[in-house]
Amino acid sequence: MELGISGKVALVFGGSRGIGLGCALEFAREGCRVVIAARTQATIDAAVADVRAGGGRAIGISANCTTRDGIADAVRAASDAFGPPDILIFNVDSGPKGSFLEADDDIFAAANNNNVMAFRWAVQAVIPHMQSRGWGRILTIGTNSVKAPHRRLARAAQNTYRVGALALAKTLSAELGPMGITVNTLGTGAIDTPQFREVFTKIAEAQGQTYDEHIAERTSHYPVPRMGTPEDMAAAAAFLCSDRAGFITGQILVIDGGSLEVLQ
Repeated sequence: MELGISGKVALVFGGSRGIGLGCALEFAREGCRVVIAARTQATIDAAVADVRAGGGRAIGISANCTTRDGIADAVRAASDAFGPPDILIFNVDSGPKGSFLEADDDIFAAANNNNVMAFRWAVQAVIPHMQSRGWGRILTIGTNSVKAPHRRLARAAQNTYRVGALALAKTLSAELGPMGITVNTLGTGAIDTPQFREVFTKIAEAQGQTYDEHIAERTSHYPVPRMGTPEDMAAAAAFLCSDRAGFITGQILVIDGGSLEVLQ
């Protein structure tokens, strides 16, 4: 399928590993010029090298994309290298963990900052160019927990403000649609990323299991009985950011192998 995004500039927050890296590689394969924004220079350099090894065009910038200044730096780097972003992948750390009884005001404030305020700043930074061209794609990487909070993960503040980000995306879709800009969300399930492995290794150990044993047991109940991959997420991201998906906006597409209903 021709997606119609060759030559577009794709800015990928958190693009140095996991789902973000999967997106960076997929957009590069589709002919986009890719800007990878993340915090750690070593992983950024490795990600850029991976994209270029596949024949893609990419640069990287070390920036904290949960801050207004970091977001401005990333957008400026994209504009200086390739031109202002046509596609924004908003993929950032969702903030500190903790149950409701554990989470203090600072944890809730951090979750609000990372999920809602940073998303707001990012959209403000990319809208002018998208509006002037009458074309833009904004995609947030969210979670299936916006539909039903995870039982095993204590994330009261994250659950609250992930839903807030989804509401903001829906609101933006109505405001930006007439400008030719779509806004959608991908909801993750069990995706095999370094962060997922770190969290669920601890859960497995607490239950006296190895990571592999725990994942085999967990995924055996899924309608699609396996872990998801960054490539699964990236394929959906590329489609939602394509010309072909120009009539899709304000939606959340959950990529979880059908697991949400059977886990609750």
